[in-house]
Amino acid sequence: MRSGLWCWLRDIVETEHGLEIDVRVSKISPRKVKVPFGSRPSTCPVRAWRAWTESAGLSDPDGFAFRALHPRWHTVTDAGLSPGAIGDVTTRLTARADLPVRHTGHSPRRGAAEESRRAGNDRKVIAKQGGWVPNSGVMEGYFEDAEGWEENAMIGVL
Repeated sequence: MRSGLWCWLRDIVETEHGLEIDVRVSKISPRKVKVPFGSRPSTCPVRAWRAWTESAGLSDPDGFAFRALHPRWHTVTDAGLSPGAIGDVTTRLTARADLPVRHTGHSPRRGAAEESRRAGNDRKVIAKQGGWVPNSGVMEGYFEDAEGWEENAMIGVL
């Protein structure tokens, strides 16, 4: 999902299968994104959502999903984050995790597409989940990093 869309998220519902996110503001069209439970508790988006809503005390279903902190008191406010803040948070958290490359607000979108393709998911499914038009040239560009290992001209040569 584009970093700008994270700012506007409000309607996130937990179901028996995971999270259903109503993306009302979108470049191509509003849609519902379904996010399943993760296979590892440490990286599960549903568990992370539960932890965030509990620790931030979020109870208003019409409020922003990701909120700004008060600059002086560092308490959670009712205001949503800006696209720049989403990028800053992404960069700081990945630096704190000591990842070998610098991540930005766009990294989760690109990374999700690449990893989904590596996992063998169909391009149409990835496009729908990520909000790309079918056969998007931008999305196809992301796959270049993920593909090329299974059907590689050097297999059997080296």
